[in-house]
Amino acid sequence: MRRHIPIVLAALLALVATALLAYQWLGQPTTLRVAVGPSGSEDARLVAAVAQSLARTHEDVRLRPVPTGGVAESAGLAERGKADLAVVRSDVGIPANTQTVAILHRNAVLLLATDPALAAVPDLRGKRIGIVRNPAGNARLLGTILEHYDVPAEAVTVVPLGDGHEAGEALLRDHRVDAVMVVSPLTGRTAGDVVSSIAKAGGTPTFIPIGEAAVLARRWPALESLEIARGTFGGTPPRPAEAFTTVGVSHRLVAQAHLADSTVSELTRLLFVNRPGLAVEVPLANQIEAPDTSKSASLPVHTGAQAYYEGEVESFFERYGDWFYLLVMCVSILGSAAATLVSRAANRSRARDMALLHQLLAIVRASRDVEDEGELADLDRQADEILAAALARAGTGAIDNAGVAAFTLGLDQARRAIAERRAVLLERQALPERHAPGLERGPDPLSAAAE
Repeated sequence: MRRHIPIVLAALLALVATALLAYQWLGQPTTLRVAVGPSGSEDARLVAAVAQSLARTHEDVRLRPVPTGGVAESAGLAERGKADLAVVRSDVGIPANTQTVAILHRNAVLLLATDPALAAVPDLRGKRIGIVRNPAGNARLLGTILEHYDVPAEAVTVVPLGDGHEAGEALLRDHRVDAVMVVSPLTGRTAGDVVSSIAKAGGTPTFIPIGEAAVLARRWPALESLEIARGTFGGTPPRPAEAFTTVGVSHRLVAQAHLADSTVSELTRLLFVNRPGLAVEVPLANQIEAPDTSKSASLPVHTGAQAYYEGEVESFFERYGDWFYLLVMCVSILGSAAATLVSRAANRSRARDMALLHQLLAIVRASRDVEDEGELADLDRQADEILAAALARAGTGAIDNAGVAAFTLGLDQARRAIAERRAVLLERQALPERHAPGLERGPDPLSAAAE
């Protein structure tokens, strides 16, 4: 029995080591690759701030930004599975294999001019429109807006512009454009730079409303209707002078649909928990918000993020409770199997011990009827072999103290029985020959005559 104790201890140590390795593996943070626009962009700054915050607080979910040339390239990386997350724009195209985690910010389409004659979108027919930062998505978005107002895309001339500071010079000094289009968060730097550059150039910016923005949003679900409040870009004088409606698009953080719900839920929670601290470094973080989680939403939400928004995030035991039950069952089965094996091994060991003791008892019984010294010597040799086997088993711990005592008693009895029988045989050999069977003589005649 004792020799099985090291095996049992080794098995227990192996189970403990396996549990520790599993705990260490489960404790490793999950690092997600995020495809985001070029370094220096507002989205890239926001994602970098989130990644630094998660690393600084040693969270279980980490982010690793992957810079791209823009939202279209970010969407392409996510579609090809080269990124776990991506920052995309709703009108540029959200990959079919991704789902929304959160809305990082909403961008408004601002059409600005300094000519009072340009008061509505149809007035832009035949005009030159400068697009700030001129990504391909903005040109397509302008074409969509013009199409709704029956203005052919070829009826306007698109002029690429650099950053927002170039808008005032292009409108008032160089006269390269008649109107400017910018797609930017209302609190972002780009929209503010465009308005301030026009004012610095000596002009009064006027905003061209897109009054049918709600209709456009119904036709193209990637678009939405936004209301720009009076004085959004300054209060003296207020810019704009009156509130107006325009079209907007959303920049979304999307995740691969196959990502674990628990990982996405934790990421979503961390985004909103850290939002106040992030806003100190990147004001755009204040714009992070939950997407539409209704079943009628046109853009699907990841089930992990939806669980967080609806307060249905599963706890650790709820997620892994079934596995714990299975683990306990497996351990119980393995324990029972180990106990059965140990019990059978102990039974076999006891059976071998009993067999040796039965052999000693057989030697004791056989020694009583032996008539030959050679047979006694053979029984003595068998007792020596049993002694050697018992000592070998005692050396391995297979025989406990009680077993050793039983073997000692049995060997003593066997030795005593052999010794007693040997003494009987020697005594017989010492008797006079006349007592030997078949050698007795008749009466001595001389003795008979004397009598």
